Amino acid sequence: MLDQNSWLTIGRIYHVLSIHMEFGGRLKFQLVGDDGLTPAFHDAGQFEVVSCLIPSTWCVSSVPGSHFELTPKAWLESGFWEEYFDGNVKAIALFQCEKEKMLEEEDSQ
Repeated sequence: MLDQNSWLTIGRIYHVLSIHMEFGGRLKFQLVGDDGLTPAFHDAGQFEVVSCLIPSTWCVSSVPGSHFELTPKAWLESGFWEEYFDGNVKAIALFQCEKEKMLEEEDSQ
């Protein structure tokens, strides 16, 4: 039985950073895996939800015929993820700031 891969460990608690669903597709959770650095989307069916808190920084984005997501508004800016994965210092700082806001809210509950 597999209890770990290069991204995730069974039984570990991960914080959902955003939710994404392609129309007609599967629900996905964005989280930072075991490397502690890289945000990636994973099939929501792989997880048990242990908190019902919805971060106050999340907003709804929907592109008709394409996808639906709940995510921090700052991450919806055009080019944000390209800049983040290209190592842009400002984008990385913005990601960390939004992530920390979510973790602080969760910890205060």
